[in-house]
Amino acid sequence: MQMYKVFINDKWIFFGDFQKNQFSENEEYEVLKCSKDIIYNFSVMIKTGSFDKNIILDQASDIQKSFDFFLKQFIVLEAAGGIVYHSNKSFLMIKRFGIWDFPKGKIEENEKADYSALREVNEETGVDSLKIIRVLPIIYHTYRFGREWVVKKTHWFLMHTDFNGILIPQTEEDIQEVKWVSYLELPEYLSNTYASLNELVIKANILGKLDT
Repeated sequence: MQMYKVFINDKWIFFGDFQKNQFSENEEYEVLKCSKDIIYNFSVMIKTGSFDKNIILDQASDIQKSFDFFLKQFIVLEAAGGIVYHSNKSFLMIKRFGIWDFPKGKIEENEKADYSALREVNEETGVDSLKIIRVLPIIYHTYRFGREWVVKKTHWFLMHTDFNGILIPQTEEDIQEVKWVSYLELPEYLSNTYASLNELVIKANILGKLDT
């Protein structure tokens, strides 16, 4: 089923054919019929900092067309990153601007997403001997860069490594710390991260499919 979810800080806009069982009972949201006017108005609200609720834009057909129209209101950048699992049952995390995150970065011209993800993880953390285990869902989120507003499309991969070397934070990318986090401690660290990453870990069932 074709669907897209864009995160705006801890809120989101969902494009797709609305099915109630796709969403948590604890989530509050408003369901609206999708139209170009509504999409444009929400893009303005995002850029003015007034978007403050979860919105489902219900549309059974032409979902791609509606989502493409939304993207046209922004600059679109593509990135790739990895959720890296170590054989000692820990995960690789970085801290940037005081927030815990998984390593990721911009996809260079003519670069494939999987290669970019492996390169970025290595550059940001110093970890090598990485192996991609499976492809994870793509995440979309908005942010302001200077005077421009961006939608970042991030390709995610579950990776495995036995690396036991020194962790080296890429300080020129504002990375303050790199750390192996025990799978038992991961929920605590995810309490200080982005809503999009929390959803990625939960929906991809990262902790339930550690088959490496």
